[in-house]
Amino acid sequence: MQLHDFMHYPSIGCRLAMMRRYEWNGSGMPRAQQSLLQRLWFQFGALNLIYQNVGLLIYLCLAEPTAEQLGAYVAQLSETCSVLGLTLVGASNMWMLLHRRCDIESMLAELQLLYPAQGNQSRIYRIAYYYEKSTRLMRCTAIFFISSFGYYNALPLLQLLYEWLSESQHVSYKFQSNTWYPWLLTSDLPSSASFMTSYLCQALSSLVGVAFIMASQFLLCFFITQMQLHFDALANALRLLDAARPGANEELKALLSYHSRLLRLANRINHIFNFTFLINFTTSTIAICMMGFAMVMINVASAFKYSVGLLAFLVFTLFICYNGTAFTSAGDKLLPAAFYNNWYEGDLLYRKMLLFFMMRSSESRVLRAYKFTPVSMATYMAVSERI
Repeated sequence: MQLHDFMHYPSIGCRLAMMRRYEWNGSGMPRAQQSLLQRLWFQFGALNLIYQNVGLLIYLCLAEPTAEQLGAYVAQLSETCSVLGLTLVGASNMWMLLHRRCDIESMLAELQLLYPAQGNQSRIYRIAYYYEKSTRLMRCTAIFFISSFGYYNALPLLQLLYEWLSESQHVSYKFQSNTWYPWLLTSDLPSSASFMTSYLCQALSSLVGVAFIMASQFLLCFFITQMQLHFDALANALRLLDAARPGANEELKALLSYHSRLLRLANRINHIFNFTFLINFTTSTIAICMMGFAMVMINVASAFKYSVGLLAFLVFTLFICYNGTAFTSAGDKLLPAAFYNNWYEGDLLYRKMLLFFMMRSSESRVLRAYKFTPVSMATYMAVSERI
């Protein structure tokens, strides 16, 4: 099993957005080639996603409350802000994937150098276990996001069909969100044409947003899985190391060097994702409150529509925090592994090196959003309490 096998699901997100997949030295994969149509589709999808944020902000600026309809205005404000949270998360993940491309590919190349050779995989590396675990997690999450995308974009069509078949024959032509479009100002365009144009633009933006979110979060899962794999291998190597064996000092030096490389990689992971961590936690906290309020204040159709958005934010935040806790738990294995080593049978140099290793491992490794909020299940529980 090779390193690029772990990148299957992150690559799916890149393909959905038509973004060029990541490449690194030693991957053994052929160089990705994009056609002109794929590049144009990616650019149009990215610009459409950015415009969704602008269009929602324009709608908020143009909306004028009245004393008679103040409750409806507050409900519409909550509805618009909650959708803005979803589009903002998609846009921030897109920015991270594009802006940090060089850093991500450099990380992949470093992980390729650390990845065990084929003959050394069965001794201390549990590659099959971590591959199955990460694949199962990403598969379930991908199914959820794709299903949510289909559900969210099917509701306007179902509502339109219901209105057509009802006795009143009143058709509202309500599309997914309150995004403002220039063609809404003209009366020359038929309502059905305006609806379909707006609907397709929002369907595309939601697809691109989901694709970027999937690519970003699956890439995070990939990095965390690799760190778990290596921290677990390092702990196993420490348990198997015999301090009384000749050459034990050199083996311990190699493990210390291995640990240093892993710590540098952990810092780089935090550097790459800390912006998206901050945006995700801030937006999730606000959007969960807004969506919950909108579901109560607006009609039943909107309640059904925003229930999937609320659930998406909860699952999305859970995915991040679960990986953050898994990363911390993997690093915490090192201290007990070193302590239960037969260090008392080693010489003074061996014991000093192991003591240095234990002191460095005594501090838990925690992913943070710009050193503010820890990425952990405790943070997820704090966000969930806002509901």
